[in-house]
Amino acid sequence: MKALPYATALETVLAHCAALPAETVAFDATAGRVLAASVRAAADDPPAPKSAMDGFALRASDTQAATAQAPAAFRYEEVVGAGHVRTAALPPGGAVRIMTGAWLPPGADAVAKQEDTHRLEDGRFALSAPLRAGENVIPRGGILRQGRLLLDAGSPVTPQGLGLLAGQGRAGYAVHRRPRVGLVALGDELVEPGRPLESGQLYVSNLYALEALCARYGAEPRRLGIAGDDPERIEAIVRGALGEDAGHPQAACDVVLTLGGSHQGDFDFADDVLARLGARLHFRRTLINMGGSTLFATRGPTLFFGLPGTPMASWLAFEVLVRPALWKLAGRARLERPRLQALLAEGLAARGGRTHFIPARLDYGGEGAPRAEPLARGMPLALPPSVLANALIHWPAEAEELPAGAPVPVELLGED
Repeated sequence: MKALPYATALETVLAHCAALPAETVAFDATAGRVLAASVRAAADDPPAPKSAMDGFALRASDTQAATAQAPAAFRYEEVVGAGHVRTAALPPGGAVRIMTGAWLPPGADAVAKQEDTHRLEDGRFALSAPLRAGENVIPRGGILRQGRLLLDAGSPVTPQGLGLLAGQGRAGYAVHRRPRVGLVALGDELVEPGRPLESGQLYVSNLYALEALCARYGAEPRRLGIAGDDPERIEAIVRGALGEDAGHPQAACDVVLTLGGSHQGDFDFADDVLARLGARLHFRRTLINMGGSTLFATRGPTLFFGLPGTPMASWLAFEVLVRPALWKLAGRARLERPRLQALLAEGLAARGGRTHFIPARLDYGGEGAPRAEPLARGMPLALPPSVLANALIHWPAEAEELPAGAPVPVELLGED
């Protein structure tokens, strides 16, 4: 099967993804979820004019004669705090002590800030300058007007967005179901952390790293463990992930990731297992610099990704092929992460004929565009590039080499 260019491979993956059905969850469970319907303001906020300051509510027309030489004196009748409402109209020449957020009493149309007044000995206060109608007042709908769009369908709910939803007073909202992702590591050499290593063994690491990435990107990961190099066991685990294990019934995974076994060596069984399951193989190689042995198959709505077993390659393949699929399944309208132009910190050369994604560390310390320090280019590092990187350089396909200082597009890594 011919290796696909990256753009074609990603297009193939996304063509087999559709947003998962909606479900209603409590408003305080929406953080990180993707809205299935747009949310608009249910009412004006505030529903009535309210004070923007601690001070005194009065009629602006009563203050017009106030000057520094001849301050206007007022006696206030009561104190109104936020959450308390005075329904009696304010008479001409009257005032009330008012706290920030309290509704203005009927008749009042301005607030004198506490620091702009001074107290008189007889319990009154004096104002040395006139007020304008509406001064230090938040009018009805001054924060939000009824019907205003707050959050679009297809957008993830941020902490600030959660505050907006809570402010609407609704108990629940419609969000897309999170994609369920099963992860299984292949290889007899793999051992769970906490156990002693025998000769030729190594601890499985990418299983846990990708599980955490699935959770970060809005999915529900299921760690299916280590299957070794046993095709029968691999098939049994994958069938369980598909909800076909009668002894352990559970909801089927939407995505199954196998880590390792995607090459074509004597102990690479991903292809054989997919064939037994009746899955349709769409591609088994891609023209990218790392993770080129990634395969993609489907059976009905279920997506299968066979990722390389090495941590760096599996991480990169996950970021550039699996993450966009998870975001589309989760209902996100925007599948690309933020990008910007950066300047190469050092000159680079790249082999032609494939798309290169180069882990990089962005330095924002200088003036102008940030500098992108390429990682994993042969130099020793204190930590793996996947740990140090906060961006991916998208190497221009037509360029074989670029000098230091050349502008390059970079994709920012992280939740958004």
